[in-house]
Amino acid sequence: MLDNPVEKLAPLSRFVPSNPGSLLIVLLFLAVISVSLIGTTWPVADQPIADFADPSNIEKIGMLLFTEFVVAFEVLALALLASLIGAIYLAREEVEK
Repeated sequence: MLDNPVEKLAPLSRFVPSNPGSLLIVLLFLAVISVSLIGTTWPVADQPIADFADPSNIEKIGMLLFTEFVVAFEVLALALLASLIGAIYLAREEVEK
């Protein structure tokens, strides 16, 4: 876990693979990702980039978030709050009496 005291004693031990096969899997994963990124033809948009400072775009996004997507917006807010509380709980240190 993230709050394991052994990690504080040996900070570089987490980078040493415990299984040599895991290094092979990581290298294969990186090879597949790099081949896909290099081999992909990235299309270029024919239209000019929209002006993001245009208030009409911001107003439309705000109206959509609080009308059509209000449930998804609230669920996402609760999920982020739960993950923040969980991270704080995991990061706090135990106090011995």
